[in-house]
Amino acid sequence: MSPWSRLLPRTGRAPLRRVSVEKARSVSQRPRRQPLPQEAEKVTVAALTVVASSLLIGTGAGLDARGWLGLVSLVTLGLTLFLRYLYDFRREVLGSLSRVVTLAVCVLLSLSALRAFDAFVGLEHAGFLPLSLVSLVMVLVWSRSVAIEGTVFASGLFGLYVFLHQGGRSGVEGLAVAVAGALVAAMAAEHVRRRSTLVRVGVVVGLAQAVVAGTFLFLHAGVTPTSTDAWRLFLLALQGLTVGLLVSGLLPAIETAFSVTTDISLLELGNTHEQPLLRKLLLEAPGTFHHSYIVGLLSEAAAEAVGGNALLARVGALYHDVGKLNKPGYFAENDPEARERHRALTPEMSMLIISAHPRDGVELGRYYNLPEAILDFMPEHHGTALIEYFYQAALKVRGAGNVSEESFRYPGPRPRRVETAIVMIADAAEAISRQMPEPNQARLREMVHEVAHKRLMDGQFDECPITLADLALIEDAFVRVLQAIYHQRPTYPKGKPNPLDLSQPSEERRAVQAEAQAEAQASGERKPAVGSRR
Repeated sequence: MSPWSRLLPRTGRAPLRRVSVEKARSVSQRPRRQPLPQEAEKVTVAALTVVASSLLIGTGAGLDARGWLGLVSLVTLGLTLFLRYLYDFRREVLGSLSRVVTLAVCVLLSLSALRAFDAFVGLEHAGFLPLSLVSLVMVLVWSRSVAIEGTVFASGLFGLYVFLHQGGRSGVEGLAVAVAGALVAAMAAEHVRRRSTLVRVGVVVGLAQAVVAGTFLFLHAGVTPTSTDAWRLFLLALQGLTVGLLVSGLLPAIETAFSVTTDISLLELGNTHEQPLLRKLLLEAPGTFHHSYIVGLLSEAAAEAVGGNALLARVGALYHDVGKLNKPGYFAENDPEARERHRALTPEMSMLIISAHPRDGVELGRYYNLPEAILDFMPEHHGTALIEYFYQAALKVRGAGNVSEESFRYPGPRPRRVETAIVMIADAAEAISRQMPEPNQARLREMVHEVAHKRLMDGQFDECPITLADLALIEDAFVRVLQAIYHQRPTYPKGKPNPLDLSQPSEERRAVQAEAQAEAQASGERKPAVGSRR
């Protein structure tokens, strides 16, 4: 049972009366009602979206003043309800002004495409409207759930346009085909980790559009499908495949335009054989590379346990310590002489060298064009934690009255997302586990709990939406992985060293082998000794 379990009620929410530290209050519940930044700018973008949407929908519909008033009221009501839903359940979509602008651009581009179809092709061909392309982009930029919800909201605006412009039955059918393709695209693109997945999604979208369009043909009583209808179904299927190929090819441009890092890019960044920065870390600081690799395994397991982005946690952990490349010889995992080098320095100078590696990592990462999502792991995995070893060394040299604790802390910032908080705990737990003489399950569990509890009480999770229930799950995941790493294999029987047991000193194995040969010669046996050649 995890040490956190005594703090957790049956509902899974941690009571704070047992933790009398005020700082723990920030991690007891996920923030839901904090005001979003740049409120005025976001309201302005929403108002402009209402005006632009109303103009795109109503222009050419022959509306009078009352009609325009009703249209603007409907659009305003729909957008207000949609934004309220996002505020309550998808706050990350409204987390910054750029994300709000991105959402507005997606909606307006979809309406512009519908209006262009109406002007140049006709609403009877609205089934060829590439709404699935916008839906796939929303999946890559945000998530599958946001793409589904955004498609449903945009469908209401499309339906209003068809109603006002008298699209008739063919317009409604075409719009239903396009919306069905967009919803299928959002639901099929759950885990896009290869470009080929986008192509497969495109095939599924094309088949779904063809099936929906074919279903409408059967609904028309007394109408016999013609070769033209068959050709239309084929083109709808081909359009879905084209959308998948187009999004796959435009993926770098989408990431740049929307400032996002997709799972496809994360997998490419996590390729230790091809990424130049990881190869540099492996060759010049192999101890740090191995440490980062194990931290990645721990972080991935913990992120899966709490429902975080496991791939982002693993890849971020691979890069979190690349700043040590600046002075690898001053870190003990890379050079056994590191401690001697620090003994020749003052504690303040050693602290400056150690605390500089997050900043150096960010600079190095930007030189290698790493995305911001990865760069965040470098300063946040230490947060504002105290560098205790050199702080205690300074206290011994200068006394408590002459040393400031704040001057021996990392510059921060503290973790702002669950994944960086996980890497913070994993970084310390992995380093301490290497020093344990007998890393059994009980000792590993106790150590991991103390590491997590210490950072909790130090306020390192004050800016992070993590709960005590999450910490319990993270600890369990860490213990499972560490126990698998430090498990002991079956050994040879106790007694004299077996010549085949390479874990024993070579001198003792040679002595046993020589003794066996001597006994064999003395007894006149022709059987060769163990390890000798025939």
